Amino acid sequence: MAQPKLVINQEKLEELRDGQPWGVFAKLIGIDKGTLSRIRHGESQPGSQFIAKIITQYPVRMDEIVDVESAA
Repeated sequence: MAQPKLVINQEKLEELRDGQPWGVFAKLIGIDKGTLSRIRHGESQPGSQFIAKIITQYPVRMDEIVDVESAA
């Protein structure tokens, strides 16, 4: 049976990025741009470090930046 997983809230991520190039945004939050790309494209799940970096850099709550995708 498939397990629920965390997925990035794309709209909120775009809002936080505020038009900056993705590489600049990745550097601002302190992650590798490849990691950010994989998370954005759903190739990997946002982990606790990624979430912590976003919520300490920007005034957002965890539930604003990630959603739980339930198993179908």
